[in-house]
Amino acid sequence: MKMKKNLLLVMGAAMMLVFGISSCSSSDDEISERSNDEVSETASDPNSIIGVWELKTLNYPEGDREIPLDDRDLFTFSTNGKVKVAIKKGKSLYPDLPNEDGEYDYFYDKEKQIIQLCSETLKCIISDGEMHLEGHHFGPDDGLYTHEFIFIKK
Repeated sequence: MKMKKNLLLVMGAAMMLVFGISSCSSSDDEISERSNDEVSETASDPNSIIGVWELKTLNYPEGDREIPLDDRDLFTFSTNGKVKVAIKKGKSLYPDLPNEDGEYDYFYDKEKQIIQLCSETLKCIISDGEMHLEGHHFGPDDGLYTHEFIFIKK
């Protein structure tokens, strides 16, 4: 009789353990799905840096230059502080931006409206699916000039 009672207790404990583990697994799956949804929602948010951006326009003191659709470099910003860059035509010649395909570190401060990318700190304003990065460089005549990169969210 005592053996049957112990066996029932062991079987009951085993069943609770199995059901407990399976319920934890489904909770983990739900959390994982929710996390993926949150990331995709963030990536689709036109005012979030997270997601895929294409370089659309360069603004220099000499004038603006619209980049043809097939030549636009792609920048994919992730939540882990990395940006994957895909340069469309060989090497990029734009100052302040990565000039080769690869993964680079970035730090974005929305409140200060700055981004650190490739050891450069640029002003960064994101609004309605457009990202404006502004930098400064010395020109050939040693004068300081401003240039701006305009990205659109894909």
